[in-house]
Amino acid sequence: MSTSRAASEPATRVFALWKQDGHYYSGTVHSQQSPSSTRYLIKFDDGTEDSVDISKMRQCQLMLGDNVILIEGNVKGKVVGVYQFDSDGVVQVQVDDGANLSTSDVEVQDLMIASRTLMSQWKERMLDAESIVPLIRPKMLQASPSPSKLSMLSAASVKGGGKSLSKTGFVITLSVGSRNPEQAKDGIMLDVKNKGGVVLDDWSSVFSMQGTHSSGNKRWVAAQKDLHWLMKDGVERVFLLSDDSNQKPKFLMALALGIPCVSVEWVRGPPKPDWQPFLLPAGFSDFLNARVSQLIDLDWGNSQEHLTEIMSNLAASKLFTDKSILCVGADFVPLPKTRKTPSVDGNKEASRSVPWIILAMGASRVEAVFDVKSASSKDLKVFDYVVVKDCDEAGKDLREADVTLVHVPWVKECLIAGRLLPISQR
Repeated sequence: MSTSRAASEPATRVFALWKQDGHYYSGTVHSQQSPSSTRYLIKFDDGTEDSVDISKMRQCQLMLGDNVILIEGNVKGKVVGVYQFDSDGVVQVQVDDGANLSTSDVEVQDLMIASRTLMSQWKERMLDAESIVPLIRPKMLQASPSPSKLSMLSAASVKGGGKSLSKTGFVITLSVGSRNPEQAKDGIMLDVKNKGGVVLDDWSSVFSMQGTHSSGNKRWVAAQKDLHWLMKDGVERVFLLSDDSNQKPKFLMALALGIPCVSVEWVRGPPKPDWQPFLLPAGFSDFLNARVSQLIDLDWGNSQEHLTEIMSNLAASKLFTDKSILCVGADFVPLPKTRKTPSVDGNKEASRSVPWIILAMGASRVEAVFDVKSASSKDLKVFDYVVVKDCDEAGKDLREADVTLVHVPWVKECLIAGRLLPISQR
């Protein structure tokens, strides 16, 4: 960059990452840390500053349709007008709080961008060293971050009162020890609906979960692309509600997908803006002899990409990433769509969810078969893991085969612990 250019052009305006809360805010590039550095000192519009890598910066250029968050109230909105942006740094933002649809003029400094939204939708607004004009010439500077943004966010209020859970979907599952589960569930559903939330029957209500049957319905196969968001009923974020952690299919599926499992106390009583204080444990790990916390994105729900890109949720512990898994046992094979069961067997329904949970744990391909003969390959070594209900009850040929044989309790234990555990401990 030439000195004449730096002198004639205004300093580059950017949206840059504020690591303390994981959001992007508007600011000005003040200086480069050193001539060869990719880090720049950013003076944010609220008076704070930090050293930010160029990969965590984007052009401060809002466009029609951009999803934004109003700092005051932590309210999501959409940019619907940009005619004042270049002159006054003001855009028109439309907010739908579930009760009212309103449009107002908002200054760029009063907006923040969710990290997942920016990384997914702002790729054409990336910067390179040649395009950046710092306020002063490069030199070494130390950042002095301020917690002021955290203070602003902590003051977030719930807009809309009774509609505090607008566009929020909930799958409900209660622990085995829950008293009067049906009555308790009815009360929870009423609390959700009174606050504008949506009660979901199961994860299949909002996620496409198909897979392909073959071999006379004795074989079922699913890949990553078979589990995706349906964008249904206006729901923009989802949670699992429970009275406690448990190992029921709905809870385990949420853990695998990285969907927060929160206490029912969040939806009871007066509206509460933040769900994080109500986060449940992932469960008790026998191997670790400890209750383990969930591994989730604490900013869950602030970006539509959390759902539209659910299978690439990097916050979740995708323990079976790029693995091919074979589940052997008739109960593992999901029923074809056309088949209707005369009665619901809870144990079988739980078993049929295992392949989907494994897929959500990152497996590239999951195959469920009635028996080994129904497998797509006679050479079982093509599978990274072979899953059975009980290793001791598995056929002798399977137990003596040169395969990595594991059982369902080991899979569940790994999911709860958030790590692959020694198979010798199964």
